[in-house]
Formats: sequence, structure tokens, C-alpha cells
Amino acid sequence: MKNYTIAEQFAVIALNAQDSLHESVAKNVAVAGIAAAKTVQTLLYEEENRDAAVFEQKLREQLDGIKKMKRKERNALEKEFTDILKAEGILKEIPNLLGCDMNYYTANVTMREYKSDSALYQYIIEKIRTCVLEQTELPEDIVILLWLFRESGCMHDIFSQEEQEKVRIKLIQAAEEKSLYKAILEQEFHSAVWLLGLKFMNWKHKIFTNPYLEGVNLMFPFLDRRQAIFIDMVIMGTSVKDRRSAAIAFLEKNGHTCEEIKNGTETIVKVDNEYYRIFPSTRSFKIPIQGVELLPVYK
Repeated sequence: MKNYTIAEQFAVIALNAQDSLHESVAKNVAVAGIAAAKTVQTLLYEEENRDAAVFEQKLREQLDGIKKMKRKERNALEKEFTDILKAEGILKEIPNLLGCDMNYYTANVTMREYKSDSALYQYIIEKIRTCVLEQTELPEDIVILLWLFRESGCMHDIFSQEEQEKVRIKLIQAAEEKSLYKAILEQEFHSAVWLLGLKFMNWKHKIFTNPYLEGVNLMFPFLDRRQAIFIDMVIMGTSVKDRRSAAIAFLEKNGHTCEEIKNGTETIVKVDNEYYRIFPSTRSFKIPIQGVELLPVYK
């Protein structure tokens, strides 16, 4: 497999399932993360900046500029990287999953999102998990990626709540062992407005590890990449398998890749690199409408 830069690896994870047509807190932070990754890469390639104090000063100065990026600059950087990844064949645009919600497809609303190559997406995640959970010492590129994921709210895409505590301990150890790592891990690159959005998303991810609270995600669909949707269908007299098959058929018809995954005693559905549960539900309009809710699975 080709060796991708830190910025490209981060982009593959962070841009996956992001709205490709509109701005969002999650995408703004992801683009800022790409800018931060480019900055760190450039500084590390400059030999004199291996001095931790010099490196930290230059990094802080450039990250301050990233926090103040204008919309035009963010859009230009997003286009630069998505064009590169598309040319490599590892990123494409597909219909946004939220566009499959009854409220949107009945209104003919056009929504698009990015989808990363599934094999590469999984490879990057498994590489990071192996380094953190099985190796004693973290390589430089993994430390930087973990910093980027931590600052952009992507850590939950890779590690469970329990595993994130192990990540935290590993990063503390890395910072104690190398002053260069400490200089990186002490920095942040998100603005105050984005920080509020990230705190909200982290709160969601924490409470939604309880599946009985996952439905709250329906009230805040635009603050996260993984979005709960409602698909209308007849559920009277159907089995769990019938409803799952019907939902998968509908999603695949609308351009999404689906796979059934056994998770203990239940079967969840992998949709475009993310995992979902399917529950029977009813929407109340002038008359009740039967269907199923597609709810994100949070680790």
C-alpha cells in the first residue's frame, strides 16, 4: 500500500462522512486539522526545528493563524486536499445519509458527503489501534495523528471510552519521554466557537455509549458526521430481519454501501464506514407514519 503523508491519513479519517456542500462545525475543525498536520510536517522536515523550544514557538505561531482562518481559506484548503484524495481514488462524493431521511428526500433536498476508501480507512484505524494498544513506544507519526484526532473530536471513531483512557496515558508517557512530543501535545488549533461544538460532540459520544440515549441524536443532526435518520416503511407484521433488509435495500438504492455486522447477540449495519442500529419507530404527522430509525453506534 502507498505511504500517505500524515495530513493525507488524517484527511481520510476526518473528512469521511462530512457534508461536501455545506459548512459545519465538524468539517471546519477537520479542515483546521489538515492545516495543522501540514504545518507540523513542514516544521519537522526543517532540521533546525528539531530543537523543541524553537519548534514549539514556530508551531504555536502558525497554529494561531490556523485558528483565525477565514471561510475562503478553509474552502481552498478543503478543495486542495479533496482534489488530491479524489485523484488518488481514495475519496469520492456520495449522497449524504441525512438525505435518506424522510423529511429530506420527500422535499427533494440535494445533500452530498465525502466517503473515504473503506480499505484504506480501516487500514489507518487498525494501524493506529495496534500501535497504541499493543506496542510499548509510539512512533512519531502516530503521536501526531493522535494529537490531531484528539483536537478534532475524531478519537471516538477509533477507540472506545475505555481505550481512550489508555490513549491518554500513552500520550502522557510520550510527552514525558520526548520534549518534541510535549511541544506538540500541548497545542490546540480550534477556535472558541469550534471548541463549543467539539465539547457538545464529545458529550454526545459519551452519553450515547448507552444505547437508550442514542435517539437524542435526532435533535442535533448537523453537529456530527454520524446522523440518525428515519426511513418510512410498513413495519406491521414484519420481523427484525425484514426491516433491516428493507432499510439496507433503500440505502443501497440511494448510493450507500451497506454491510451487516454481528455484534454479540445483535446485528448492526455498517453504512459507508460507520456503524448503525435499526429500530422500529413512528413519526407523528397528521397521521402516524411507520418506519425505522437508523441510529449511530457509539463506542
